Amino acid sequence: MKHCLVLSLVAFLFLSGSTQAQDRLLKQFYHAHRGVAVTFKMGVGRIPMRFVANLIPNDKNNGAADAKMLFSRIQKIRIYAMEGHDGPIPTEDLLKLKKKLIEKEHFDVLMEVRDQGNFVHVLNKGSDDELGNVVILVQDEKDIVMVHLHTSLKVNDINMLINEFNTKTKTTASL
Repeated sequence: MKHCLVLSLVAFLFLSGSTQAQDRLLKQFYHAHRGVAVTFKMGVGRIPMRFVANLIPNDKNNGAADAKMLFSRIQKIRIYAMEGHDGPIPTEDLLKLKKKLIEKEHFDVLMEVRDQGNFVHVLNKGSDDELGNVVILVQDEKDIVMVHLHTSLKVNDINMLINEFNTKTKTTASL
């Protein structure tokens, strides 16, 4: 019994260590820019996310069931927002953070969008069909927003949401 307890404790610490490393990199970036930017951070854990999911009715006609499923599969969300005092936060700093997430934490790039000096990077660290940890890095002229999601969403869930979006708004999106 003692061996089982010790092994489960070690496994728990090992598994939680990988998510703490990503959080650490984002926190380091956030704290490095606190003196040169107006900063804000907010986190929402599993219990509030489940509470929100339970408040959404199961109405399949309005897409509420999809939103309920989405909220129920997000365990934790952390948002970091920064706005530069004297100008934009250098793009090189954000690219260094992205490089560290890819090289040190083994994130995969899901999507990158660039438009008129604005950047969106979506990174993922999960299993084959599960998203797992998702980091979204958004930079415009003066602001940077970093979103870190701990999820159990699957790629099929995202494709279902995209298909719902495509049928309702007469526009096309794909993943």
